[in-house]
Amino acid sequence: MIRLPAPIARYFAAADADDAEALAAGFAPDAHVHDERRDHHGRDAVRAWAAEARALYSFRAEPRSFEPGPDGGVVSAHVTGTFPGGRADLRYAFRLAGDLIQTLEITPRPSSAEFTGRRVLVTGGTQGVGAAVADRLASAGATVFRAARTRPAELAQPDLFHGVDLAHPDGAAELAKVVRERLGGVDVIIHNLGGSTTPGGGFAALTEDHWVNELNLNLLSAVRLDRALAPAMLDQGYGVIVHVTSIQRRLPLYESTLAYATAKAALGVYSKALSNELGPKGVRVVSVSPGFTETEAATRMIERLAASQGGDVETARQNLMRALGGIPIGRPNTPEEVADLIAFLASDRAATIHGTEVVIDGGTVPTV
Repeated sequence: MIRLPAPIARYFAAADADDAEALAAGFAPDAHVHDERRDHHGRDAVRAWAAEARALYSFRAEPRSFEPGPDGGVVSAHVTGTFPGGRADLRYAFRLAGDLIQTLEITPRPSSAEFTGRRVLVTGGTQGVGAAVADRLASAGATVFRAARTRPAELAQPDLFHGVDLAHPDGAAELAKVVRERLGGVDVIIHNLGGSTTPGGGFAALTEDHWVNELNLNLLSAVRLDRALAPAMLDQGYGVIVHVTSIQRRLPLYESTLAYATAKAALGVYSKALSNELGPKGVRVVSVSPGFTETEAATRMIERLAASQGGDVETARQNLMRALGGIPIGRPNTPEEVADLIAFLASDRAATIHGTEVVIDGGTVPTV
């Protein structure tokens, strides 16, 4: 349940109880409400506004998130009922005066601004899927902080980037400190960081260092960062954590990426366990399991394969897909498609999607 300041919580309770008197009592005597391009000044006018709305329609507002401000905050709520349109996503901007509401402005929340006010951290956020996710959320109004090991040559917002090696045990604490200093905290964490650097050759080719490095990169980086940032999410009563796993946790490639697949499997188990703990306290946790995704790096690899095999790029792409077990739809994911899925799961539209893994693989995994 989202933790709201007491006057705001009382407002929604009174509104859902169809109690205009109790609702008006929560406002200051000289309060002001703006709703549907109409202004209502004073407690009596607020009472009449609430009574009129209930006389016309029945409706219920479900708060989905809260963006605190210095003297109040903004609640995003999903409203259902008998009013025209039947349902809407609205933003309730409250300004408080002590224990009373001084002003309230109710406006529709356009889909292009569904992440307005959200502070988002994306790890591995400068290329591939991570860059696509960061761009997608920023386009919907979020303040997006990107973290990666290497600083890109060009950054539109240099103050919203930090170069850090999250595979190092101290990396998460360093990043969390910077994020708190620059954003004041986070509302959404996208754990996109991951990859494999081990040699081929099966289990015998992997040394102790290979295993430790893969676990640090693909599992423990997320565990440490959650440990550093999730407590503040619990304090505010709202947050979303998305762990990007891989279909290799179900279809491991033992010859080339055994340690990576093992670490991603562990990340999926950890994500599920974390969801059971944090869900009752207002923080949703989900995991996204992509199949083969044609990032810029993957495209370059396909081009190298085509050159080495003396064939064309499309033949090399099809050969690679067959080597990975086949993709029934006939092509890989694009980074933007994975980003759209993650954006949906991180949004209030997915408010009841929790503790699950969502696969996006074009049908590669052959089991139910």
